[in-house]
Amino acid sequence: MTTIIDEEQNYRVLSIQSHTVSGYCGNKAAVFPLQTLGFDVDNLNTVQFSNHTGYPSWTGSRMNANDVQELFDGLEKNELIGEYTHVLTGYIGNFAILETIQNMVRKLKAVNPDLIYLCDTVMGDGGALYVAPEIVPLYRHIMQYADVVTPNQFEAETLTETKITSLEEACQVAKKLHSLGSPNVVITTLSLPLKDVPVEVQLETSSEDSLYCLSSQQIKDGTTEQYLIAFPTYEGYFTGTGDLFSSLTVAHFARKENSLIEAVFKVICSVNAITKNTYLYQQKKNSSMKTKPNAANLVHNCELRLIQGKKEIEHPELFKDVIKKVKISS
Repeated sequence: MTTIIDEEQNYRVLSIQSHTVSGYCGNKAAVFPLQTLGFDVDNLNTVQFSNHTGYPSWTGSRMNANDVQELFDGLEKNELIGEYTHVLTGYIGNFAILETIQNMVRKLKAVNPDLIYLCDTVMGDGGALYVAPEIVPLYRHIMQYADVVTPNQFEAETLTETKITSLEEACQVAKKLHSLGSPNVVITTLSLPLKDVPVEVQLETSSEDSLYCLSSQQIKDGTTEQYLIAFPTYEGYFTGTGDLFSSLTVAHFARKENSLIEAVFKVICSVNAITKNTYLYQQKKNSSMKTKPNAANLVHNCELRLIQGKKEIEHPELFKDVIKKVKISS
């Protein structure tokens, strides 16, 4: 069964994030999956680099807030902004640009009250920020306009100023994110003690190093539905998986028959299958890689197998057998 949308639905996404000439991260990782699933995509690139910054070097330039506003003004002048059904934002490392985007989203929602905004709060990982600290409170404010947010564990902890050391704390953090304004929260990568993980969602490979995903949706009757999702992990060097995740979330959550958990489950099926293919390719090209590669050719071998993953994008149900989910609260 294909997941491509009905052509009559005419979804159009404004995707605002970074761009690389070579490789797959930012808009390069987001546009292809969305187009594959039948979405028109207008990509506004806030950064134009030769390659991602995991390489030994890179060239290119960054836009400023005036540049971004000028592009949006051109769209508005030609009466193009009324076509947008979705907005997707990824890495925005500049405070002024993020503030400009906030104003743009407000205007777009005024033009189309049904517009869905997915905000990937890209700020850091591994316990460290890689954006200016003043961006954190701005993201907290932006969440009142976001219909879906997709932070990783560190970003969720940073936004709520709450450390996650248990499943119960993860559930509470998700609810705190709801209180900031977003009705749909996905903590994309979550580390939990194995004793906290329900037996019915544990995999054969589950260990203390396993990662999980938590989806949390506020229902119209006032309740909150939360699910924990377990998936296999692979020891390699990956970039762009978060951008792939957020773009697929836009695509699957757009389908009215999908609840948040149904959408996210499909997303994880696709992302995990593409990650596995990328891991196998890395092993073939880079042998047994245990740490981040430092040579450009080795980093290049670690790029997402995105184009080769068209089947995985179109047919997530083919890869569902290795993914498990369990409802943990309501």
